[in-house]
Amino acid sequence: MPKRSGRRLNGRISMMAAAVVATACVVSAVRAADLTRPVHVATGDLQGKVVGGVDEFLGIPYAAPPVGDLRWRPPAAPASWSGTRHVTAFANSCAQPSRGIFAAPSNSEDCLYLNVFMPHGSDAAAKLPVMVWFYGGGLFSGESNDYDGSKLAQRGHVIVVTLNFRVGALGFLSVPSLNNEGHPHVNYGIMDQQAALRWVKQNIASFGGDAGNVTIFGQSGGGTAVMANLQSPTAKGLFHRAINESGTHITVVTPEAELKAGEAFAKQAGCPDAAAACLRNLSIRQIFEHQAPVVHLVTEFPSADGTIITDDAPHAYRTGNFNHVPILTGLVQDEQSFFMPETQRGAPPLTADGYEKFLGSMGAAHKVALAQKYPMSKYESPSLAEIAVAQKFKACTARLLDNDWTKYVSVYAYEFRDRTAPSYYPPTSFPMRAYHTAELLYLFPLFHGGQGTPHPLNAKQEKLSDLLVDYWTSFARNGVPTAKSGDLSSDAWTTYSAQSENIQYLELTGGHQHPGYGQMHDCSFWQDILPYK
Repeated sequence: MPKRSGRRLNGRISMMAAAVVATACVVSAVRAADLTRPVHVATGDLQGKVVGGVDEFLGIPYAAPPVGDLRWRPPAAPASWSGTRHVTAFANSCAQPSRGIFAAPSNSEDCLYLNVFMPHGSDAAAKLPVMVWFYGGGLFSGESNDYDGSKLAQRGHVIVVTLNFRVGALGFLSVPSLNNEGHPHVNYGIMDQQAALRWVKQNIASFGGDAGNVTIFGQSGGGTAVMANLQSPTAKGLFHRAINESGTHITVVTPEAELKAGEAFAKQAGCPDAAAACLRNLSIRQIFEHQAPVVHLVTEFPSADGTIITDDAPHAYRTGNFNHVPILTGLVQDEQSFFMPETQRGAPPLTADGYEKFLGSMGAAHKVALAQKYPMSKYESPSLAEIAVAQKFKACTARLLDNDWTKYVSVYAYEFRDRTAPSYYPPTSFPMRAYHTAELLYLFPLFHGGQGTPHPLNAKQEKLSDLLVDYWTSFARNGVPTAKSGDLSSDAWTTYSAQSENIQYLELTGGHQHPGYGQMHDCSFWQDILPYK
């Protein structure tokens, strides 16, 4: 397999230094010699561009623009075209307000596009595994053009598909007027993802992909999307494996709570009776300014709507009422570093009072016990105290998910532990270490959150990156994460067992099995505190 050239890496650094990609991109015409072979899909012919050893098809419409009367409706079929459509630049990102340096603001609702990365020269008979990426961002932000699928495609010899889907109130809104129109409702963002998966099923063979071997994978909010599709009856048969990176938001949001939030949004936005016509005439600015009640709930987990999601996630997983596919799942070692106010908003360093309030956020009934179990005196700073305690909350939630899933399917659990990972955020008073999103730099070259500062990996980190890519793509190929022989020695990655609670540490020294995950994180103490029961 040809290696990713230094020219390709340096070229991408130069491009990012010149301009961070935002929403719709305009580029000069690609030379004919740099165009890919023509590919035929159901709606017409396509040509992408060749970059290094990868063919990239960027900005392919997989659904009609959800604008006007199509706002808050299931995704409709895209229009066909005549001639050959050159898809050599990313299309619009879905509408979202600014969120610091993560992703980028967009005012466009014409955004249902996907991108395909494939090894250069792959023909239609290749039948390569397909990996479909759902971006993070809490289901209220995120964009596909932040994720360079080239290394996964080239080193792993797979096809990578990244896509945009509706987020925030535009993607997850419940009000009676829309719910009673006779179409699937509420979870429009999940419907978008499934429309893209149906597009893959119909068209990916033309790129050399195997429609019968599709892995969905996502991080954070994208991990939530993976879990939602995992339990969705309308996603059955659209994918065959699932990778959940740092997806631990699993709080049950009732349809009644979702409806109340939607009605509050409508009233605040200027539609007191929540009429569909009024809602569809709202400006993007009105939606952004008043969508907080909806966003607050969607970050927890999409609610049951009766069609796309029909069961509460904890009940579905515990009873086996989900799509039975192998699962690769895990966390990074210091998740909360990313979420600290200092990181996200440039706030002053956390104080002792701030740490106390953080403990209280887990419920007044547990605050005293938490303070006794994890006194601030055990840590170097209030920030590091919060990061350590939050990790236990997330790890014990992940453990419960693993214990439920492993009763029905093969589960491979991990923890990413490179605390030297480059940070694309400005400096903070505490070490970022293995922060939420850190592993993305090892899967998607130069990932920098959208508007952060990109940093290349050093030689040791590149070897760990090779290992992660090998694990992820071998799992996509045959359902078992396997390391290639190379510079890093690694233990065989065995399936997770509820008895041994074994996970694979992903470290600069390689991949290593470690049992006792629950004991390591005091999960018996956390049993009554976690919302996942």
